[in-house]
Amino acid sequence: MVNNLTLEEAIEATFHRFPRNESYVVPGFYDINSADATFAIAMCLMIFQMQTGFALVEAGIVRSKNSINIMMKNIADVCIGGLAWWVFGFGLAFGRGFWSTPFFGAGDFFVDMKFGDALAAPVITLFFYQMSYATTSNTIVSGAIAERASFPAYCLLTFIMTLPYSIGAGWVWGEHGFLRNLGVVDLSGGVIHIVGGAAGVACAWFIGPRIGRYDKGKETLPMGNPMNACVGMFILWWGWLAFNAGCAYGITGGKWAYAARGGCGTALATWGAGAFSIIYSMVRNKGRVDIYEVVTGILCALIMINSSCFLMPNFICVITGAMAAFFSITMIPWMDKIGIDDPIGVYCIHWFGGIWGYLTVGLFAEDPVPLSTTSGRSGLIMGGGFWLFSIQCIAIVSLTLLGFFGGLLIMWICNKIMPIRLDPESEEKGCDLVEHGVYDVNNSYAPYPPPSIDDMKPSNVKFDNVARLSIPNNYDSFVSNSGSFRMRSNFVFDRSDSVRSSPKLTPRV
Repeated sequence: MVNNLTLEEAIEATFHRFPRNESYVVPGFYDINSADATFAIAMCLMIFQMQTGFALVEAGIVRSKNSINIMMKNIADVCIGGLAWWVFGFGLAFGRGFWSTPFFGAGDFFVDMKFGDALAAPVITLFFYQMSYATTSNTIVSGAIAERASFPAYCLLTFIMTLPYSIGAGWVWGEHGFLRNLGVVDLSGGVIHIVGGAAGVACAWFIGPRIGRYDKGKETLPMGNPMNACVGMFILWWGWLAFNAGCAYGITGGKWAYAARGGCGTALATWGAGAFSIIYSMVRNKGRVDIYEVVTGILCALIMINSSCFLMPNFICVITGAMAAFFSITMIPWMDKIGIDDPIGVYCIHWFGGIWGYLTVGLFAEDPVPLSTTSGRSGLIMGGGFWLFSIQCIAIVSLTLLGFFGGLLIMWICNKIMPIRLDPESEEKGCDLVEHGVYDVNNSYAPYPPPSIDDMKPSNVKFDNVARLSIPNNYDSFVSNSGSFRMRSNFVFDRSDSVRSSPKLTPRV
């Protein structure tokens, strides 16, 4: 009798074997056992480690006088954004209460494991897994407004900014979601980057460019620590393999094969993007490889492959990854021309990468039998017609509007409560010194020798006119021409702040 059932009937029959109640919030993931949960939790722990990668990438790209501040904002994303996810985010995304609508969920606010509930374990597993997704969306915004946002105001912002992602995640994955019921496909978090990227651009436009960003045609500012950016990229790369292998949400019932394919597709897409980025950068810069371009290309491919990682053949993963790198790298100068100061490249990496990922599903997706991921549909190029492609386009427009206007409204509200933009003097001195009292030898506003703890209060700091130093390697130690600045040459100096004329260096005999 069972063998005569169609695929849809078999899925429906399996669905009704499990008890359902108001706490059931696991759309598409109801068939989960202890082995699946173990796999999902293990992947979640690796995904959470990606926050280290995001922090290092952002701290490496911004100027060194703001690197500690961006680290602190990443901590706020996890702690404050995580609390927001527990308080209201999960309920809006996956709640199945009486007041749920196609546009937001209602129920399981302050989610907890209810013993005796047959679905308590799947519910708490989904909450734990999706927690890392929600905090990532807030991190995107922190990069877009880096170097000029007040930390106290940002803490308020990151709490409220959980709203757009939660609503968007509900549209795509929630049992109530109108996009899910239309048939949208997003394996592993393209919604994070479309909503977060659009919100980040709105916030960057609202807060305005950094001081001196576009003065006298200066469109680029040097990276504070390229090494950190590269290390952060590798950590993200590692975590992303878990991200996309974990999107199968288990290893039983044929899921393990697609988990493996998801990891493989992710690796191939990034290899294609990395190879293209290196070659393109060498050709464009006449033999010199630009670190930012390579990091940008690889990260955009990682984001792109989120939505379609186990749905596309391997050679298409390589091609689409290279295309993601090309478009993201070439879009960065365009963002400069229209005057949006986006330090981390949120628009070019996250928003575009998320959109390209949704489009690759609509174009190249295969039906992953026996899973019902695409509801039996294939992409346009794979002979599946226009339906899946059309739904993916509708989702792109819907999520972009949600992220942009939601981010703009939240920025406006937060700015009324607490001004977000730092004052010009504090911005020029650097967030590390002004907001956290952290002394940085690379900051030309920082006094030397380091002041006492009491003197580190922003109102009491005395700044002398110490110029940016560029130290020859053969100078073991040196003094400035004023004789008031002495330091060992094993300190790393860069030009991450506005460049001033350097003093003459006198070798000590």
